[in-house]
Amino acid sequence: MPQSNRIILTDVDGVLLEWENHFTQWMLKRSHFVRGKRRQTYKLLPNKQSEYAMEKRFGVTPTVIQREIREFNRSAWMATQPPLPEAVTYVKLLHAEGWTFIPITSQTSDVPAQMLRKRLLSELFGEHVFQNYFILETGDDKHSALSEFTKTGLHYVEDKWQNCITALKYGLKPILINHAYNLKFKHAKVKRVNNWRDIHQYLSKR
Repeated sequence: MPQSNRIILTDVDGVLLEWENHFTQWMLKRSHFVRGKRRQTYKLLPNKQSEYAMEKRFGVTPTVIQREIREFNRSAWMATQPPLPEAVTYVKLLHAEGWTFIPITSQTSDVPAQMLRKRLLSELFGEHVFQNYFILETGDDKHSALSEFTKTGLHYVEDKWQNCITALKYGLKPILINHAYNLKFKHAKVKRVNNWRDIHQYLSKR
């Protein structure tokens, strides 16, 4: 149980780090051989870029996309994920103002990949910004992690609206970062923002 209310729970992919385009580029570079010739394995479907589910974007089954996400999450590509625009500036500013961050991410159970992620976050945002990582298996929901903070009233930053609903069930204050795939979701108790500049401004007024 946190001893301070100046703690921000936060997702990582799509919130701190750019995942969507990075994973897409990974998929488009996947290839296989047919009769000795290299062929591109996956292609984006037209008019599917606002879908959250990557299997819909590529026209594959959920099983296939989960396999590829697991492979991606264990790859060296994870060490090259860029931060979202303005994330580094305002996360560092919030930390300087006394906030600490607890990441909750459904990345992988692979320990070396987890260490790679921790090192990247530390290099980008600072060594002491993040505490008590919750790194779940690829695709896992966040009920178990969020339940650890029941009725604390902590802020929780996400890009997936379903996780915001889960956060509300545990008495948290969800903040949803706008992406094309979540714009249709509306909820009076979910704060919407465009970026970490907006989050800083929002928290500074409270």
